[in-house]
Amino acid sequence: MTTSRKKLGLTLLVVLAIAVWLAIMIWITLQPERTEGSLGIDDEIDNGAAALTRVLEDHGISVQPAQSTTQLRSELDRNPDATVVFHDKYDAMQTASYERLTELAELVPADQRVFAGVSMPQQQYLLDGVEHTRPLFYEDLVTVEGHCQLDAAQEAGDISGIREGVVLTADAQGCFGVIDQATGEEEPAYAYAETAEGSIIFADWRMLSNAGLYNNGTATLALWSLGQSDTVIWFQPNFQFDPDTDGQLSPVQLPDWARMGLVWAVIVTGIFLLYRGRRTGPVVTEPLPAEVPAAETTVGRGRMYAKANQHGHALVTLQQSSIARLARLLQLGPQASREAVLAETALQLGLSHDQVRALYAPPGEQLTSQQFVTWSQQLQDLETQVRHRYSAPTKESP
Repeated sequence: MTTSRKKLGLTLLVVLAIAVWLAIMIWITLQPERTEGSLGIDDEIDNGAAALTRVLEDHGISVQPAQSTTQLRSELDRNPDATVVFHDKYDAMQTASYERLTELAELVPADQRVFAGVSMPQQQYLLDGVEHTRPLFYEDLVTVEGHCQLDAAQEAGDISGIREGVVLTADAQGCFGVIDQATGEEEPAYAYAETAEGSIIFADWRMLSNAGLYNNGTATLALWSLGQSDTVIWFQPNFQFDPDTDGQLSPVQLPDWARMGLVWAVIVTGIFLLYRGRRTGPVVTEPLPAEVPAAETTVGRGRMYAKANQHGHALVTLQQSSIARLARLLQLGPQASREAVLAETALQLGLSHDQVRALYAPPGEQLTSQQFVTWSQQLQDLETQVRHRYSAPTKESP
């Protein structure tokens, strides 16, 4: 095997290894995140939900995160009876389209929904039986009512640390009701409720947090509510990577397979460009500075003006150059003004000052090619007359 083939084989092996590594990293990136922060299932801070996740897993219940409708559908395909916890951590449902919210309602059966906090879009499209939510002063201890018909609440006994409640309609059942005497409200706001369709509501999402889980009977309440199946899907929607059904797909809304295809297209294109642009020999050096003849740059500039059809700009350049040459021919010096040069030219040739000034005035309108050529010839003729008439020709004279 030749040396060149060995180098080519080694290069291809390195490129293949890099491509595989990038593919693995991208695949990991596209997977649902084990989230942190507010009710993050791996976060051990007060607002996280790592404690509840461990309790559920200790009881043989798997907790799977999902952030997009695609991921949620995929998890439900694998576990059709899974309990789905809805927590609008990123306020994505506040701006979601009607079609998307309707899709979620059709995707998740009502008796498999558990809500950690209730937002207005959830009330409208995913919940029946909730009139509105009501903020509460911090309730240190709330005991279950004797008429409560929910077994989970009866088993929990009492809870504490409640900051929010839901006001229910007649067909929903609630427990741990709080009546705010300061506001004069007569209807209680319930911390825990169940709708007629079987959806479960934790009015305050903090009840499922690490801090709230250890407040009296909250852990029992959470375990009873989420332990109805062997899988819990922790859905904290972030729709930026989901295809929206009410408009065209933007690049960040493409489904996972399409985004992965685009990434691979970029990787393959980059490898191909590196292969085609590889150096196959020594670097060729050129002595600096590079010298370019003045005539070459002048011709190039003229071709540029001609290609762009900029006859006016080209004529102004010729007029400026002509005045500079006339100043040298008339020995007026480089500091001579334009008017002085034109006045001396008119005096030497016996022409009127206005006639010479008109020849060197900027064009007032767009010039045609024929007008440009005629004007340029007049400038050249004027310089020739000065060169022949003036007794001290410069070295530019023919």
